[in-house]
Amino acid sequence: MSEDSPIFIIGTERSGSNLLRLMLNAHPAISIPHPPHILKEMIPLEHLYGDLTSDVNFRRLVDDTVRLVELHFSPWDVALDREAVFALAPGRDVYGVKAAIYDLYRQAKGKRRWGCKSTFVIHYVDRVRKLSPGARFIHLVRDGRDVAVSAKTSVFNHFHPHYVGRLWAEQQRTAIELSRRLSPKEMLGVRYEDLLEDPAQALRRICAFIGEDYSESLLSYFESAEAKGLAGQSRSWENCDRPVLSSNRGKYRRSLSAEEVRAFELQAFAELQHYGYPLENDLSRLQEDSRRGLSATTRLKYWAVENALKARVTARSLNDDDNAASRLRKMLFVAGLRLRQFKV
Repeated sequence: MSEDSPIFIIGTERSGSNLLRLMLNAHPAISIPHPPHILKEMIPLEHLYGDLTSDVNFRRLVDDTVRLVELHFSPWDVALDREAVFALAPGRDVYGVKAAIYDLYRQAKGKRRWGCKSTFVIHYVDRVRKLSPGARFIHLVRDGRDVAVSAKTSVFNHFHPHYVGRLWAEQQRTAIELSRRLSPKEMLGVRYEDLLEDPAQALRRICAFIGEDYSESLLSYFESAEAKGLAGQSRSWENCDRPVLSSNRGKYRRSLSAEEVRAFELQAFAELQHYGYPLENDLSRLQEDSRRGLSATTRLKYWAVENALKARVTARSLNDDDNAASRLRKMLFVAGLRLRQFKV
C-alpha cells in the first residue's frame, strides 16, 4: 500500500460518517474535509464537457468543479487554484479533478494523506480504483432503522422509512457485492454500533487497516474548531462537538411507530439480517408481503407523508440553520449545470 493512498468512508448518509470523518481528520497524518459530493454531483454531468483530452473542455470541468466546492454549504478554509487543479489531476475525468482538489486541501493542511467522507462514492468504487489503485474503503454501516430515525429530521435525506429503507438496502447490497470482489486489504466493514461501544478499539482496527499508527487525538475530535463550527451550522450536525454518544443506538424502538418499522423492514429485511440486526417483524410475513408488493393506496400514503415531512423539515431548516442560504446557492448552481444537457 502506498503510504499516501486515499481513504474513503462509504455507505449510507446518517450512519455516523461525519463522526468517523472528524475522528480520522484529527489524525496527524490525515485530512478529510467536509464533502461537497463532487462525484455524486459531477459524474452524471461529465458527458456535457465533451472530449476531456481537450484542454479547453477539461478546464471547463475544472472550473465548474472548483466552483461547486467554493459554494459548499460547509465552506472549506482553503482557496483552490484552478491552474493547480488542472496540472495536478491524475486523470482527465471528474475523479481526476476531485483527486487534485483533495490533494491541494491536504497540502494546505500539512497532512500526508487525504480522505473523503462522501458516502455516495460507494457507487463509484471501480472508477476510484482505476486512478487510485491503493485506495482504502471503509464501509460504515448502521442499523437502517436508526438511519430512518435520523433521516426524518435531516434536510439532506429521504424522510419516510419506506424510502429510507429502499435506499439503505440498495446501498448495503452494493457494499456486500464490493466486499466479495475487493480484497480485505482494500475494504473494511465497520458497524457504527461497534464504534459507539468501544471507540478506541474500533479506531485501532481502522488505523491498522489504513496502515497508520493509532493516535489518542482521534478521540478528541470534538474539541476541534471544525467540529464546533459544524455543530452550529445545522441541526443535522448538532452532535459533532460532543464526545461519542454511546447510547445513540436502538432509537427506532421509541422513535418509529410499529408501522414505520415494518415499512422499513419490508424493504430491507435481508440486508438487516446480513449485518446482524435482528428483525422486529416475522421474516416469513415480510418475505410474503415483499413478493406481493405495496398497494396503490399504501404507495400514495407514503408519498404524501414523505412530501409533508420534506416541507416541514425544509421550512424549519430555512429558519434555524446558519447554512440554509449556502445550501440554496449550491442547489441553484447544480441545477444550472444540469440544464445544460437540454442545450447540447
